[in-house]
Amino acid sequence: MLIISLTIIASLFYVLATSHVLSRLFHRQGPSQKVTIILSTVAILAHMLLLVNSVFRADGQDLSIVNVALLTCWIIVLCVTTVSLKFPATLLLPVVYGFAALLTISSLFIPHHVLLQSINVELALVAHISLSLLAYCILIIATLYGVQFYFIDKRLKRKDLAIVHSHLPPLMVVERQLYQLLNLGTVLLSVALITGFVFLDGMFAKEFIHKTILSLVAWAIFSTIAVGHVKRGWRGKVVVVSIMIAAFTLTLAYFGSRFIQEVVLNKF
Repeated sequence: MLIISLTIIASLFYVLATSHVLSRLFHRQGPSQKVTIILSTVAILAHMLLLVNSVFRADGQDLSIVNVALLTCWIIVLCVTTVSLKFPATLLLPVVYGFAALLTISSLFIPHHVLLQSINVELALVAHISLSLLAYCILIIATLYGVQFYFIDKRLKRKDLAIVHSHLPPLMVVERQLYQLLNLGTVLLSVALITGFVFLDGMFAKEFIHKTILSLVAWAIFSTIAVGHVKRGWRGKVVVVSIMIAAFTLTLAYFGSRFIQEVVLNKF
């Protein structure tokens, strides 16, 4: 009952925060930061308590794909909300809040209490998982910045006066933050892969090879874009689409097989 109550509270306040930001998306003064922070803080705290009660259970730790997705989502929401305190993130907030609302409420209907077990703590494994999760969160945020960059750039090229007089951040600021996040995420992903190959056995074992290959493909795309931007000044629609493809590939690597095993096959 507690989990259901926390889920409803988190989803409700995420929806309220999303609605508030969207209602003043193109207003000159933008959404009220105070209202946004109050609504999102309640949602984030309820989301955190939901995670604690979902993962740490009496008979062990539930690290199913749904709980890992909830954790990843919480980290992304927390990071974007924190960034919005200093830099305008008007386009990003409704996206992350809306997705968080959808994910939290969906967690009530998706079977996911399937990996209930005690955790054997190994430093190398903890480092690899932590770096991988952090890299994924940062690269997903970079992808959102890429979408924001493309949206603002397209509206400016159309000479849309609404975008000029809105509260949305300057295009060059968004672009600079996009590549800063991309570079940081790529470095962290590189270190995560290196720790995996050096300290863990079975990176190319049958049950893990698809994850390894997809992660390497995503890393190659992210790295190529990062180097291409520095060396050749790559930017624009092609870069944004490439980043989205890499982010999708990395998502498949992290969550694809587990989603099929734990959610799809669990229903049959």
